[in-house]
Amino acid sequence: MIIHKTVAMCLTLCCGIASGQVANTPYDQVTVFRSGNEGYNVFRIPAIVAAANGDLLAFCEARQGGDASEIDLVLKRSSDRGKTWGAIEVVQRSDGFRSLYEDPSREISVGNPTPVVDHLDPEHAGRVWLPFTVENDRVFVTYSDDHGRTWADHVELTEKVKRPEWGWYAPGPVHAIQIQRGTHKGRLVVPCDHRLGDDGADRGANGVHAILSDDHGKTWQIGAVDDTYEDDLHANETTVVELNDGRLYFNTRDHNGAARGSRGDAFSSDGGTTFDHSPDAEYLYFQPSSRVLDPPVVQCSLLRAGSTLSGDAIDLILFAGPDENGPSGKGRSDLRIRYSVDETKTWHDGPLIHTGPAAYSDLVRLDADQYGVLFEAGKDNPYESIVFAVVTQSQVTMNEAQNSKQTR
Repeated sequence: MIIHKTVAMCLTLCCGIASGQVANTPYDQVTVFRSGNEGYNVFRIPAIVAAANGDLLAFCEARQGGDASEIDLVLKRSSDRGKTWGAIEVVQRSDGFRSLYEDPSREISVGNPTPVVDHLDPEHAGRVWLPFTVENDRVFVTYSDDHGRTWADHVELTEKVKRPEWGWYAPGPVHAIQIQRGTHKGRLVVPCDHRLGDDGADRGANGVHAILSDDHGKTWQIGAVDDTYEDDLHANETTVVELNDGRLYFNTRDHNGAARGSRGDAFSSDGGTTFDHSPDAEYLYFQPSSRVLDPPVVQCSLLRAGSTLSGDAIDLILFAGPDENGPSGKGRSDLRIRYSVDETKTWHDGPLIHTGPAAYSDLVRLDADQYGVLFEAGKDNPYESIVFAVVTQSQVTMNEAQNSKQTR
């Protein structure tokens, strides 16, 4: 990275380590989940939303082992904008799905939390929807009408939202969105990925799709599908934001494809029903992203942080993820914000939030000037903890004048 590297490193060295931080950084970090605590060996795959009452709900997978171990879906709550976090709350226990399988000793994985708050439901304003998967094969959804304190019985969606040829299946993992304007106002849009092959097997060609609800979660259906399985951009874990012109912008992890970089972009002009054709003749839907978006191969996150259509001072979209060219070197490390002030036409390097090992992340808007970042991080490896940091608009865009000259 070029644009903010010197500034960020200087701030890191000058500011030192604040109480509770897990690495040198000028941004105070609060540990939300620490691996090895609270009855679980590993906490991974963070997702975060702000409930209608202002509480922050931080979701993750609470694992006894690796990706395919026994996994519960849990959350923690903050009622003071992320300064402190309450006790762990189990949203879905793996044992609750044991009846689906004949082997009583089977380790069952419940994961890929992809929460979204429905602010536009006239009957249940503020309902929190939570799509998730079991064994990365079967798809479920639950909801909460009390800001995540209790949850309705889960409902299986697999037959409605999974095609027979899809094996591996994963919503998000990141927050989903609700369309705020236009023809599809109120629609819930959940970005997902899938692989061709055996049920739940993490192998086979990669694809991306969206699942949609136009009736506030009563019914769900498959929307846009990227089935370009033979090109060299292997679309995988995906996130989405609504643009001011009514389109949706999708950004995906390129899972070890031969395309340039490690990210891909696609758009939808019909609220996620279909993907628009790419202007690059080499790619039908997803094309390689801006070179500024240069994480390693890893999940990343997007946030609509500000929109002049909603009365904000600027149009601002954030992207969070590790920095393949950060001060720690290549690999999953150095969590950095990138940002766009022109509706994803161009991207700029923003501040370095964490120096050292870092991996998956999510973003949440706290108010017009402050945004929260929930991400995996540690000193020796990125899966030691899930931490929360706050960044302000001025910190994100502090060198905007310089960026306007150096956009690449």
